[in-house]
Order: sequence, then structure tokens, then C-alpha cells
Amino acid sequence: MDPFAKPREQLAALRDMRQTAARSHEIRHHRFGYLRLALGGLLVYAGWMGLVHPEDTPWPFLISLAVFFAATMVHARVIRRMERARRAVSFHDRALQRLAGDFSSSASRGDSFAAAHHPFSGDLDLFGAGGLFERLSQARTREGEATLAEWLLGHDGPPAAPLRLEAASELAGNLELREQLAVLGTDLETGLHPKALRKWAVDSSHLFPAANRWLWAAAIVSAACAAASVALWALSPIGIAMLFAAGIFALHQKAVLRTLQETSDAGRDLRVLEGVLRLLETGEFSSALVRDIQVRIRSADGRPASERIAELARLAEWIDSLDNQLFRVLDFLFLFSMHFARAADRWRAANGALVDTWLRAAGEFEALASLAGWEFENPDTVAPEWSTQPVLAGTGLRHPLIPRDRAVANDANLGAECRLLVVSGSNMSGKSTYLRTIGLNTVLAHAGARVCAKSLRLGLLSVGASIRTVDSLQEGSSRFYAELQRLKAIVDLSKRDRKLLFLLDELLSGTNSHDRRIGAAGIVSRLLETGAIGIVTTHDLALASMDAAAAVNVHFEDTIVDGRISFDYRMKPGVVKTSNALALMRSIGLDVPET
Repeated sequence: MDPFAKPREQLAALRDMRQTAARSHEIRHHRFGYLRLALGGLLVYAGWMGLVHPEDTPWPFLISLAVFFAATMVHARVIRRMERARRAVSFHDRALQRLAGDFSSSASRGDSFAAAHHPFSGDLDLFGAGGLFERLSQARTREGEATLAEWLLGHDGPPAAPLRLEAASELAGNLELREQLAVLGTDLETGLHPKALRKWAVDSSHLFPAANRWLWAAAIVSAACAAASVALWALSPIGIAMLFAAGIFALHQKAVLRTLQETSDAGRDLRVLEGVLRLLETGEFSSALVRDIQVRIRSADGRPASERIAELARLAEWIDSLDNQLFRVLDFLFLFSMHFARAADRWRAANGALVDTWLRAAGEFEALASLAGWEFENPDTVAPEWSTQPVLAGTGLRHPLIPRDRAVANDANLGAECRLLVVSGSNMSGKSTYLRTIGLNTVLAHAGARVCAKSLRLGLLSVGASIRTVDSLQEGSSRFYAELQRLKAIVDLSKRDRKLLFLLDELLSGTNSHDRRIGAAGIVSRLLETGAIGIVTTHDLALASMDAAAAVNVHFEDTIVDGRISFDYRMKPGVVKTSNALALMRSIGLDVPET
């Protein structure tokens, strides 16, 4: 039975439903567009008639204005529903593409989280095009992305990882909830900025409280003048009101504009955060981690965090509306900008200290949803088993980023009896891919995700990898020196309390065979002395015979048929017996001698 049939059917069914809804909303959107155009014409006509006949009370104009604004508000709701339906269609389309092995349409590759000197990030392709983060992430906010990246880089393991796995398994079956989470807000490029929001939330006020009485006095006079202007249809009271308001505003303009700008920047797309928090508040969950997150976002007075964020979101939206020409005129009359600035100060005085907790909770929930999506779309993955010993014993391990129809599964058994695997083999035979298979599945397990294997038992391990080292013009180092620096960092990592899993590809390939043999044996011996376990690959057969305690030789081999090299990518016991270097040179047309 195809294990992917059920998730594929569920995704396709929901995609079709949301597509139908999107088309329905689009039809209503066009109809309201024409209606607003007609009402706009009627509004202009009513306004013109009011100016031509100033002696009449402008009821037609006021009624037309009210109807126009009512139609605008309803139209805005239709547009929001249409956009949400379209985002839902995109969400399910991307999931279906991932099921087919294509995850290139991910919202983010996580390039900003890549760390050049991290012990395994670059070597295991965690970030960037085709990386593990791109495959996993379904976050709608930068906070969710940052949390997922932190879990991948932090390599936490128990007790955090099993709790995350339990929560992700619960969310994996709730496809509609994950859809609701995924369709919140706009795209990441214009969405919520957690750093700006955190900074703004704890910043001090730029207005002094004594300004309040002048604000209210100015607003009352301005409102009275505006009301008189509407009732009498005369221009002079409006002019007086504008002059009075302008004078009050001028006294506090710098502080007001600064507060408004910072509030607007911090409040971008707060509806996403509001939506995430509301899903957390209203959902019924059984997993310990999600229930703990629910407790964290509850305030002492019982007022929901989503409600407080909604207040700030509305305030940020009103502040942004001041850019509208009509609202600029009304601002002179009613001093909206000053009242908005004071409202922003009052909000952060009451809620600023809680913002960091809310953001972290939302980020964790989004990261868990990403792990849940991974589990839902990969029903053939398994939950890792944890051991108190430094061990990595897996069967049927495959590379998480290679399509299933091309991924070849292999076993791994590192522990007390076999602490070192020495993997020999020719170029392109699969040695580096094997290292990344082990490393990526270890990262997934420690982050709290299911792994691509038939079974995997492992201990709480640090990972140190030297698979991809390059020279650096900026740092003035050659590839060989860069590799030495990485190896020194791995040796230092092995001296910490947590036992190390080291993954070393073509160890010391940048020097001569004599120095390589002595240096490689010395480095591996030092690592094993600390209790580390690991894998070393080489195509230098001299290294395959290094004298190391509890070492086992395995290899990948190739065959040449009709002048073409082929690989089966299956690990076999013992040292490789063949080399394909010369054959590979000849296969691409290089003229090299037979012997």
C-alpha cells in the first residue's frame, strides 16, 4: 500500500475546496469594484450639489459617504477572504510538490541563519538552496523561522526533542489548523519584524503626560468647529479649527512623528501574530509542550494575548491610514496623530514586558507546525529512540533531501563495539552523501523531528563535521588551513561533557600521503580517547589501514561496464579493492596512459 496516498488525497481535496472558494470570492470582488465605482460617482455628484446649494443641509452627500464607506469595508472583507483562500491553495500546492520531491518553492531558504564557523551547519547543507531548512520551514513569520533555525543549530536532544516530537505528531494530524496558521498575513518579505517589535515594546515614551490636557482641549475645539462647519456648510470654522490644531501639533510634532513611525515599523502585519496567538488560545491540545506554551501566554488578569495584540494592530493600521490624503485633512481637525502616539505609549506601558513571551510562544508554535508538516508529508519516517550511551545505531538510513526514488538506504552501527567507521571508496561512490545522511538524520532527531530510517537509536551527541572546507580570501586562509582550523574546533568540541559524533570526509587531503597518514591517525586517536564515535572517509587506501581502537572498515565500490562507470551506493564490509580515477579521466576524454 502506498503510504503517501492518504496525505496526497487529503491535500488535494482541501486544495480543490479552497480553489473553489477563491473563485467565488474573486467574482464578488469584481462586483464590489463596480459598485464602489458607481457609488464614488454618486458621492462626487452629491458633493458638487452641496457646494452649488450651500443653503441646503448636505444629507445626500452624508448618506452617499456613509454608503460608500460601508461598501468599502465589506469589499475589504471580501478581498481578505479571497487572499486567504488563494494562500490556502498555495499552501496545499507546495505540500503536494514536496510530496513529489520538489521543495524549491519554499518561502525561505534560511540563508541569514548560516554560520561560517558552526561545527556542522555548512557541511550538512542546513541552509541555502536545497537545504534542510528550506525543506522543513513552513513558518509565516521571521520569529518562526528563527526558532526553527535555532532548533536545527542548537542540537538540543532530550528532554526538549521528545517533547517537540510529541507536539509535532499531534499537529501533524490537524491539517486544517496548520492551514489556518499558514494563511495568516502576507509574505515574509513584508511581514512581522520581531526585532523592531521587541525594541519598540520596551522603549520609553517620547511624549510627556502634561500634553494630555492640551490634546483633549484641542480635539474638543477642533471637533466643535468641524461640526459647526458641517451644520452651517461654511468654510470659516474649518479654517479656524485647522489653525488651532496646527499650533498644538507643532509643539509636539517631533516626538509625535517619531512615536508614530516606530509604532508603524514595529506593527507591520501584527495580524499574523494575533492569529497565531488566537489559534494557541482557542485550540485544545494534549501534548505537554503546546499546553505549556498556552500557559506561558496567559496573563494574570485573564485577558487574551491575541486581544491585546489586536489592539496594537488596529492602532498600527490607523497610524498607517494617516498617509491617506483624506485622513491628513481630518488629522488637522481632530489631531489623530497625537492621540495615536499617546495610545501607543499607553499600550506599551501596559503590555511591553509581555511582548517577548508572546513572540517566543508564536515562534515555537510555528516551528512545531513545520516539524508537523515534515511528519505528515513523510509518513515513512520514524521516531528516534534515545539512549544514555554514546551510540548511533540505524537501519535503512536515507538522505532526507534526496528524492525517495533515487535515495539508497544504508545502515550505521556506532557504539561500544564499533566506535569508528573507516569508509573507503572511489570518487563519486557515495562516501560524502553517506556522511550527510548520518549527520542530517542526527540533526533532525536532536531538533525534535522524525528521521528517514527504518529505525534509529542514538545518544545525546554533539556533531562535528569536516565535509566541505574551502579557502577564504577574506580571512586569508587556504583550504588546507581552513580544514585544520575546523579539525581543531572538532577536537575542542570533543573535550566537552556531551560525547561527540565526528564526520570527517577525505581527512587532510591537502597534504602529502606521509603527513596525511600520520596526522589523520593522530587526530582520530585523540577524538576516540575522549569517548567520541564517528566516521572517516577516504579514497587513500593507506588510511584505511589506520590502527585505531574499535575501528571497522567498510566501503563503497564502482563497476565499469562498456567503458562507463556505475555505482550502486550500497555500503559493504571491508576495504575497497578498486579505484576509478584513471577510468574517470578517460571517460571524459582526458588522454592518460594505461599504466
